[in-house]
Amino acid sequence: MVVGYGTARKGDLTGAISSIKGEALSSRSTQQLSTAMQGQIAGVQVTRDNGGPGASATIRVRGITTLSNNDPLVIVDGVPSSINDVISADVETMTVLKDAASASIYGSRAAAGVILITTKRAKDRQFSFDYNYEYGIDRPTAKPTNGNVIDWMNVQNEIKWNDGSTDPYSQYSQETIASWMSNHAADPYHYPNTDWVGLMLKNSTAHEQHMFSVSGGTEKLRTKSTLNYQRGDGYYENKSYERIAGRINNDYKITDWLHANIDLDFSKSNAISPSQINAVYWAYLASPYYSPYWEDGRYADSKDGANGLAGLRQGGRNKESYYKFGGKAQIDLTPLKGLTLTAIFAPRYAFTKGKKFSRAVPVYYENGSITYMQAHKTTSLEEKRQDNNSQTYQFYGNYQNIWGPHSFSAMVGYEGYSYRWEEEGSSRNNYLLDTYPYLNIGPEDYQYNSGKAGHNAYESAFGRLMYSFKNRYMIQGNIRTDGSSRFSKDHRWGTFYSTSAGWVMSEEPWFKTDRVDYLKIRGSIGQLGNERIGSEFPYQAAINFGNSYMYNRSSQTVTAVQNAAQYDYAFENITWETTTTYGAGLDLTMLNNRLRFTGDYYYKQTSDMLLTLGFPSYAGFSAPSQNAGDMYTRGWEVELGWSDTVGEVWYNVSANLSDYRSKMGYLGDKRTIDGNKIYEEGSYYYEWFMYQTDGLFLTDADLYDAQGNKYPTLTANDKAGNIKYVDVDGNGVINADDKVRLGNSLPEYIYGGNLAAGWKGFDFNLSFQGVGHQRVLFNSAWIQPLKEQWGAVPSLVLGNYWSQHNTDEQNSKAAYPRLTYTNTTNTYSGSDYWLFNGAYFRVKNITLGYSLPKDLLGKIRIKDIRFYVSANDLPALSNYPKGWDPEVGTNSDFISTSFLLGVNVKF
Repeated sequence: MVVGYGTARKGDLTGAISSIKGEALSSRSTQQLSTAMQGQIAGVQVTRDNGGPGASATIRVRGITTLSNNDPLVIVDGVPSSINDVISADVETMTVLKDAASASIYGSRAAAGVILITTKRAKDRQFSFDYNYEYGIDRPTAKPTNGNVIDWMNVQNEIKWNDGSTDPYSQYSQETIASWMSNHAADPYHYPNTDWVGLMLKNSTAHEQHMFSVSGGTEKLRTKSTLNYQRGDGYYENKSYERIAGRINNDYKITDWLHANIDLDFSKSNAISPSQINAVYWAYLASPYYSPYWEDGRYADSKDGANGLAGLRQGGRNKESYYKFGGKAQIDLTPLKGLTLTAIFAPRYAFTKGKKFSRAVPVYYENGSITYMQAHKTTSLEEKRQDNNSQTYQFYGNYQNIWGPHSFSAMVGYEGYSYRWEEEGSSRNNYLLDTYPYLNIGPEDYQYNSGKAGHNAYESAFGRLMYSFKNRYMIQGNIRTDGSSRFSKDHRWGTFYSTSAGWVMSEEPWFKTDRVDYLKIRGSIGQLGNERIGSEFPYQAAINFGNSYMYNRSSQTVTAVQNAAQYDYAFENITWETTTTYGAGLDLTMLNNRLRFTGDYYYKQTSDMLLTLGFPSYAGFSAPSQNAGDMYTRGWEVELGWSDTVGEVWYNVSANLSDYRSKMGYLGDKRTIDGNKIYEEGSYYYEWFMYQTDGLFLTDADLYDAQGNKYPTLTANDKAGNIKYVDVDGNGVINADDKVRLGNSLPEYIYGGNLAAGWKGFDFNLSFQGVGHQRVLFNSAWIQPLKEQWGAVPSLVLGNYWSQHNTDEQNSKAAYPRLTYTNTTNTYSGSDYWLFNGAYFRVKNITLGYSLPKDLLGKIRIKDIRFYVSANDLPALSNYPKGWDPEVGTNSDFISTSFLLGVNVKF
């Protein structure tokens, strides 16, 4: 199995390591590798909030361990990289190092876990040419709806009535409402009932993928080359993603004792989106009461220029191109049996080019006068460039030996890494021409530019010892010393270690049972570091540059003069965050290796977290960051699998379940409130922090207790139909002092699983994933009517709110408070009234494939042809409101259910 800077026998490992084959990832048919990981590995949490083409996911290995960066370190063929720079079809295996025993060999960057990816390589004298094609139709897993114009007018009246009008039909009369639809049929331009969602968003879209692979070679030279092309369109105009990526892996056997690898990989992607507007937001914002066009075809002003359709179609686009090129040169020297010396040099270059051309979009009032769409009042061009490059160089040696009952391996090495980035931007505004998207045509009086750069580097020395006796007793030790440019020379170096042991109980002579094939108990302790704790040079005093206007008395003119000033006070003794991890695990195989079980428990303590603590204002600087905080994470995970064959049918079933809790330790007596969340000593990481409630005031009488005393209310306007808030401190006033911690905001009981089976030429696969429990805050955007005081009415709210039109019994069943614009504070303040269980279950993939018989293919010299149909990301089963997917943000692109047809041909 692949481990840091080498390989090891799986039976000798004593850390928490999970591995998955590349076929399980590529079968998901996703555009990004990160999304293919979802639900595949215990203890690895993959979350999305956007389903747009090319969208990636956030990965967390064994939870949250710091207030800074929690992204795992990704190593591709031994070199630091980005997970989405790798195509799923190129992956041979993915290995996740989850505890200190396995990950501490990466020291200062491994506190959030390590993901090791090995790519596919050619095999000796096995020549092949593979081609795979997929075409998919995408439809939203869930899609909210808005009410029609009649609903909108009724809600307008309801809000006016609730906010003080004495007439329940003060805004629109009953006659107007009753006759609107018949008038609409005759004159839709003056009596609109506009379906903005239908106009701006598609019901379906499509994507496709081509994959070419050529491999082969001789005893001396083996080469594998792959080329991948992907394209996908969004659910609205000017939204797409396209990528072409390639990889060439070359293996040279120069002599029996000298081997070399030269690998190259490259990719180019184009992401296109509307230049200014969020199409999803505008589609659901716009009211059906306003028309997008006038009868002569001109775009209507809608609501004083709020015509999102015009902005989407006429407003221009933002194109971002990403270019990446990387390589690795590796030499392996074997001077003695069992000893391999390795030298690696790996440069990587990435370039981003952005071009955002936004056009002024004229829209028209009915009288012919012109205005401009709200987000597109002028024509402008913005261009940006960003260059990134890194170099990794490694020198290490591995020694392995087995004699009698003893197995021993040792590794020692050195690694250096440097990274530089630079970006620049330029723009011009108030273009007279909107068909020439180049900077030189823009007015010179409205030209702007910007630029910045940075770099960081580290050096490391590391080593590992592994020993096994009789395949029964194992011990492993790792140590790594890192020096980072992020810290001053007196605090630059940190040393991180781990030790672990394993006992294969089933190898003991006294262990006599036919049911248990293998039983190993593991334990570990170790430290991991985190250097990604702020800016690239947090120990140095930073200078901010600006401009001031100075008056020159002699010339009596005002001149702009550049100035510079120190902004932050810097502490030179800033250094590593350190995470100490304790772990215990069990590996069990039973019933002739058909039943597999792995279980782990872990406890992690992060110390010296970077915090911004109190600082005297008279010093004249912003408060500096200091190593002062602690954080604790406890968790467990289990994996269970069963494989068997019945006649000609083979099948396997697997499932995983994991959970963790992250709590805050000492934080320098600091309490940080971020919206409706908090972290302070003793709290969960970003725990919910809101008001407690006691239902609704259903009637005016409910505003008073049994003694006739008025309950304290959140606002002076609270009345029947509003939320009843709890006076926690009992002082007769409800204010921020009554907010309390309301529990963990992070997902709990994360699970996934897979079922695979085959019979003759048929194969079947089903995978699923989900979250067992999560306290989710109901988003006000899901139900808030008349957003920006003119927007649409979400269908969710219709018939589900407290109303003066209802009976007391009907109001007792209302899900939502009274509709109002003068007291939105009562309705939308964060409280447990809006918390619900966001657990969900989703079938991630169902695939049915058929491979043509080998004897038939042999006649036409084809090794294999496989046809398959697949469905990805089926609609989730959840408590989320109708129309909303658990994995989509409020204004994000829809998560898609994809229906795919594919063919794979191997020559």
